[in-house]
Amino acid sequence: MGNEERSLSNTIVGALRARGLTAGKLSELSGVSERFLESLIEDKFEALPSLPYTRGYILKIADVLGLNGEELFNEYLKDNEAVKRSGRDDRFPANRFERPKFTGKIVVLSLVILGILLYVFLKVSFFAGRDGLLLQNLGENITYSNEPAFTVSGQVGDSYELTLNGEKIYSDENGDFTAQIELKEGFNTLVFVTKKFLGKEKTATKQVFYKAPVEENVNNNGEE
Repeated sequence: MGNEERSLSNTIVGALRARGLTAGKLSELSGVSERFLESLIEDKFEALPSLPYTRGYILKIADVLGLNGEELFNEYLKDNEAVKRSGRDDRFPANRFERPKFTGKIVVLSLVILGILLYVFLKVSFFAGRDGLLLQNLGENITYSNEPAFTVSGQVGDSYELTLNGEKIYSDENGDFTAQIELKEGFNTLVFVTKKFLGKEKTATKQVFYKAPVEENVNNNGEE
């Protein structure tokens, strides 16, 4: 099959991360349903409405994310056409019972495939003890913050879906993610849920304590 790059999903996810937004917040700001956003990001183009409606929604999304709407729509058209064409170039060998000749190209290709499999194995093993989740700026017990805006960052395994307090969090192609949380005074509970495809949900709960800085009053004599 062709290896045409699908850039639409990466563009949207990158813009979400740059602005510290979630799909839920983007849906609220743009008026576009979260189901449409998820279908767009996950390349489920068959679930999208007719082209005029899709174009209008993409322009709204681009406006909120500060992107060029027409360029984003053109990326959608390119990616959608790539999906429609996938599989057309597949061919059976002229003789399926003929034993393949192990040429230099086949050896190189085999090494590349082995390298990819090794990378996937190591990455899966790395996340195996963490339920597919690695949090970079949250402690084991309580994390303290003196700012109401708190940014959570981390990494999630390839085959995992992640939600934070019920909102779906999207990662980039490397599994990295960020999400901005508005803290209230005192303790704030962050509930991370990871789930593998057809697997069980696993939950990790973290506490962030926020206390606003105390402003010191100075009298006219310069004394506190």
